[in-house]
Amino acid sequence: MYSILLSLSLSLLLGFSGVFLDWWHWAWGIFFTLGLAVVIWVLIARRVGKQIQPAMEQVQRQMQQGHVKLAIQTLEDMLPLGKWVPMLHGQVVAQMGMLEFYQGDKDRGVKLLEGASLRNADARLLLGCIRYKSGETERALGVLQLAAKVSKKHALLHNTYAWMLQKAGKADEAQAVLAAFLKKDKTSAPTKDNMLRLQNKQRMNMAQFDMQWYALGLESPPSQMGVQMRRAPKGFREPPKSKKKGG
Repeated sequence: MYSILLSLSLSLLLGFSGVFLDWWHWAWGIFFTLGLAVVIWVLIARRVGKQIQPAMEQVQRQMQQGHVKLAIQTLEDMLPLGKWVPMLHGQVVAQMGMLEFYQGDKDRGVKLLEGASLRNADARLLLGCIRYKSGETERALGVLQLAAKVSKKHALLHNTYAWMLQKAGKADEAQAVLAAFLKKDKTSAPTKDNMLRLQNKQRMNMAQFDMQWYALGLESPPSQMGVQMRRAPKGFREPPKSKKKGG
């Protein structure tokens, strides 16, 4: 990352220049270098952050106004900043991938999701579900297994992973996944219920996660949710209906 390289370069130059000029001992040179590296990196991060925040606010406004393509373009314009901020690139790519997929460009959406940050649980969850619906069960399980290790407190992710394992005839592994999650979050009622269902050799009930679950497309929503599910995902707004001529 440019910010890290720049901060290290400047701090080494400033910290050890005094050693070369015989102003202080080399031990002080190390001390000054480390301190300066932190200070310089923070200053750079703040400067870049002043560019990121307005851009993210613009993305939010564009999504609320239904201008999703513009929101995607704004995110894409942010990608060069990823060279200055660690992990920013993967987070921006994750957002772009989810937007592209839900807007209908599934091929580009999947490609972007593949490059998403492992820390973006929603993006990794969506990618795993896409793989599963494509018949790539083992590949989907691999995606969610890794995501579950990184995002240890994401209830829907862990329950979806367990759901896929149960569907694959691996109920014992599904129980292990939920048991591990409950050690991190003992308050998740849907997880407790699904754990009990697995222990009793019953089918997991993912409807407890409501719209978040059905948005993944692994099960069809009840008929009363039909209208809601046809609407755009959270953060989107349907475009206004065109007026008929002469009407």
